[in-house]
Amino acid sequence: MTYSILRMIELMDNQFPLLLNSVLERIPVIVAGGDIELVDDITECLTTLSPHRHKLVFWRDFTSESEILSVWEEEKHNYEVNRTVVCGLSGNLRLALDRISLFGGWILAIPLGSTVLGVQVTENTLIDVTSHILNNSGNCGILRIDSPSSLTFSLVNQSNSSLDVEKKIVNKILIRKKQSLERIRRLLTKSLRGTNVSEHIVNAVLKLDDESEKLTQDVFEEEINNYVHAARRAVTLLSRIRLARELGASTTLTERNLYEAIGWDGGELTDLIRFIRAEWHEDFSDCVKLGTLSGLGAWVDSMWGT
Repeated sequence: MTYSILRMIELMDNQFPLLLNSVLERIPVIVAGGDIELVDDITECLTTLSPHRHKLVFWRDFTSESEILSVWEEEKHNYEVNRTVVCGLSGNLRLALDRISLFGGWILAIPLGSTVLGVQVTENTLIDVTSHILNNSGNCGILRIDSPSSLTFSLVNQSNSSLDVEKKIVNKILIRKKQSLERIRRLLTKSLRGTNVSEHIVNAVLKLDDESEKLTQDVFEEEINNYVHAARRAVTLLSRIRLARELGASTTLTERNLYEAIGWDGGELTDLIRFIRAEWHEDFSDCVKLGTLSGLGAWVDSMWGT
C-alpha cells in the first residue's frame, strides 16, 4: 500500500476528519478516479482507518449478500465478535452492484473510464451507483482522486457529527509524532558529535521519513483503540441503564456521568451514541440526556468500583 495514514492526513488536511468519521460510522464510501490501480490501492488503504475491524474483500471472502448479512447478524447478537469493514475492488464492481443492495460499512472502488466485465464505467455510472447505495443507506461519501496527490472527499448529505473526536485524534497524532521525532533527532545528533563524517551522511542518518510514517500508524491505532474501548465500556453501562428502565426505573445518564464512568473526555455525546449504533447495532439514545441528573451518580460509581 502506498498511502499511509500520515500521507492521507497530509494530502486531505481538514477533510481527513470527515473521511475518518464516515469510515468509523460505517457510512458507505465510494472511491472514484481514472487510474484503476490507484483507485484500488486507496480503497484498500481506507480500510486501515478502522484498524479494530476485520477486513472482508468482496468476491474473495464472500460472494453474496446473504453471507455478509449473516456476519452482521452475528455482530448484533455477540458484542465480542470482530466488527467488519468491507472492501469492493474495481474488477468486481459490476458483480457487487448485481448482488448487493446494502452497502453499510463498504468502501467501493469505481474506476472511471475503465471497462469492468464489459461495462464502461463513466460519470453516469458513479451517479447510478450513488443512487443504488442511497436506496438503503442514509448517506454516502465520495472520495475523488484527481491525481496521486489530489484527493477530495464529501458526503452526499451533510454530516451531523461535530468531528471533535476525529480532529482530536489527528491533533494528537501530529503532536506526538513531532515530539518523538525531535527526541530521536536530538539523540542521533548528539551521537554524531565529534565524528568525522560528511554532511551528506549526517543528513541521511537524520532523515526519518519511514520512522515518521510508522510512528503515525502506531499512534493512530492506539487512539482509535482508545475510542473503541471507551465506547465498549459505554455499551456495558448503557445496556444496564436500559435494563433498569425496562424494570420501571426512570433513569438516564448525562454526558458528564457517562464520560466520567467510562474514562473518556472528548467529543459530543450524540457522536458517541452514533458510533455505538454503527459498531454494535444498538441505539441507546433513550438512555442518555444532556440535562442535569441527580441520584444516579453514586450508582454509576458503584458499578465501576469507585
